[in-house]
Amino acid sequence: MVFVLNTRINQTLKETLISTTGCLLGVLISITASCLTLLFLSNLQTIFIKLINLFGIIYLFTIGIKHLKYKSKQLKYNNASEYKTHENSFINGFFIAISNPKTLLFIISFLPQFINSNSPLLPQYSILIFTFIVCEFSWMLIYIWGGEKIKVLIKKPKIFYLFNKIIGTFFILFSISLISLTLT
Repeated sequence: MVFVLNTRINQTLKETLISTTGCLLGVLISITASCLTLLFLSNLQTIFIKLINLFGIIYLFTIGIKHLKYKSKQLKYNNASEYKTHENSFINGFFIAISNPKTLLFIISFLPQFINSNSPLLPQYSILIFTFIVCEFSWMLIYIWGGEKIKVLIKKPKIFYLFNKIIGTFFILFSISLISLTLT
């Protein structure tokens, strides 16, 4: 999302949409790979799955702590002329998404909470992938649409600082709530 916001702040709407399309394709491939990994692992011992979930929870908690400790009070910007062609914009968006290990870790820690192991897994994962992509695309559109307004707000050091504190707290509370689900 930060990539989409940053692209919208620094580039035209057309370039942002092209970059976002590449990013969304990368996210789709990442989530599909994550679900295939989970399908494979679901045949293993339940304790192994719980360990993977706990690893993901620790990761989410760590993200929360990083946001709470984040010292910078300003959003960092890229150069507006960084990508000269539509193809470069698309490829950049794709590689940003596909190379992001956070997507894999987030999906592996988050999706198992919604899986019923007593029902066929493939339809459940298909629905989750579709739902995740629709939500991801919706949020990307919101970031694109509100890019200029958000830029004005986030440029204010106090707002950016508060934004990081809220995000950090959200990740910590989310990871704590996932612990109770994983341990039951």
